[in-house]
Amino acid sequence: MKLVAKSDNTTGNSAYSSYVLNSGDLTFAFSAPYGLSPEGPQGEEEEREKAGLPNPGFDGEDAHAFFRKHGLAVKAVGVLVSDAEEAYNQAVANGAVGKLKPTLRKPTSADEPEGEMMLSEILLYGDVHLRFVSGSYKGAFLPGYQPVEGKDISYGLQRLDHCVGNVPNMLEAYNYLISATGFHEFAEFTAEDVGTVDSGLNSIVAASNNEMVLFPINEPTFGTKRKSQIQTYLDQNFGAGVQH
Repeated sequence: MKLVAKSDNTTGNSAYSSYVLNSGDLTFAFSAPYGLSPEGPQGEEEEREKAGLPNPGFDGEDAHAFFRKHGLAVKAVGVLVSDAEEAYNQAVANGAVGKLKPTLRKPTSADEPEGEMMLSEILLYGDVHLRFVSGSYKGAFLPGYQPVEGKDISYGLQRLDHCVGNVPNMLEAYNYLISATGFHEFAEFTAEDVGTVDSGLNSIVAASNNEMVLFPINEPTFGTKRKSQIQTYLDQNFGAGVQH
């Protein structure tokens, strides 16, 4: 895990701090909002300030509300696509809830890597977004992030095998996802397959066409001695979210 980029007060970002780590094909961004103005949203002035932030979808009120509700948790899962604008348009046309309209981002300084990036987001489940990313940007993360040369500490992580979501209603979340993205069923497991006498779950896996992107979706089962581990997650997370 190597620190490769950052955006915070030292880079001119007065709304949030964000640090990007890379390992193999994986990129993780750990972000936290700064305090909110006691006067509340500042209208057009705030919108102009927001437009200069590296993440065009960042909203301070939403970030604070997300943390108050879920604590430390995953807000967005990003996937590389050939065209983030087309992916968004197709998903919304197929019933997805749009969260960030296609937005083109370009380098903000002369010493930044070349290229440009298109970003868009739809709702995945709960308060989690699915982010589409495309373009030719050569930087480690979003345009506007400052490159950092951190120490390379390897834990052997190369790529993501799957991203698991826990939801109250598995089929509802699954049908929404495959309708929006065109994914297909990769596998399905019931409590008899993966449960125990104490706790159980149902799970179905949605996969991209090349099956390199896998989204297992879990729901709790009931009637066992102990509360389902999935229900425990839903209770403590106060709703659906990314488990692992």
